Amino acid sequence: MDYQITKIEKHSDVRGQLVVFLRNSELKARNKKFGQIYFVSFNKKGIVRGNHYHKKWREWFGIVHGRVAVELEHVLTGERVSLKLDSEHSSYVRLEIGPNIAHAFKSLSDSVSLLNYGDKEWSAKDSHHYQLLKGGKK
Repeated sequence: MDYQITKIEKHSDVRGQLVVFLRNSELKARNKKFGQIYFVSFNKKGIVRGNHYHKKWREWFGIVHGRVAVELEHVLTGERVSLKLDSEHSSYVRLEIGPNIAHAFKSLSDSVSLLNYGDKEWSAKDSHHYQLLKGGKK
């Protein structure tokens, strides 16, 4: 399945933390065209976001605050992976997923902030709802 977990160093001091989320040098040539950056918040435990896939996008996700359960499924092969992402780990974790990977995020803490970079701009023509976790749209 086309996904990757990358551990990234956190720089912490009394002021807080600094994390370099994604560097140009980490992107393959085909992903260097700017798409969009957005962040998503979850306002209580148990909220499900995502539950969809894109036919052409590659995306990079990171949890800025809180914890989430992540379900991934390749929509063509049915292969599934379950992950947990937590902002409190000693290193920052970035999740990269490719096209045709359905993804759903369920908040495991009272509040969650998730950062995303997509190599394309969002289009309704490329977003397909897919039921992975109960509580999401279909």
